[in-house]
Amino acid sequence: MRRLLLAAALPALAGAACSAGRGPGNSPFPAGGRFTAERVARRTTTLVSGPAWATYCPSESLLVIVALGRAWNAGIAVRAVPPLSVQRDFQVQMALGDVGTAAAAFRAPVAGVARVGVGGTVQVAATTAVDGRFDIALPDSGGQRVSIRGTLSRIPFTTLSAATCTPP
Repeated sequence: MRRLLLAAALPALAGAACSAGRGPGNSPFPAGGRFTAERVARRTTTLVSGPAWATYCPSESLLVIVALGRAWNAGIAVRAVPPLSVQRDFQVQMALGDVGTAAAAFRAPVAGVARVGVGGTVQVAATTAVDGRFDIALPDSGGQRVSIRGTLSRIPFTTLSAATCTPP
């Protein structure tokens, strides 16, 4: 049940961060790195190219990355165990599962409905910041799968309290 709830919460994470006005000046997290996502089709369209923040919850083995863009917000969660410095490949599914899985959601704030990843991979390495790339399949408004590819660049992460997963 908890796994399903975490995946379902991803759209809210990006939306809440945006509606709360979070950013480098008023975020409780370190200054953001860069999250870039493009819809790859006949014509490539940039969905998100903006600041991002990440948190790691040791008791849940959960790394959550939230990005804010002008037209879209995004959230990616991966189930990872330390050391996070070892690059790992995570398989995207609709609900976050065991170690090695990921869940992703992309949301246009004006649309209100998030598109949840149904397949693909996320590759992540984290030392003092999160770096990586992803290729995620999402359903479009007609139910067809579209490919979203992107990069994670120098995204700072905060390790939360192991016991409660709350900010230190």
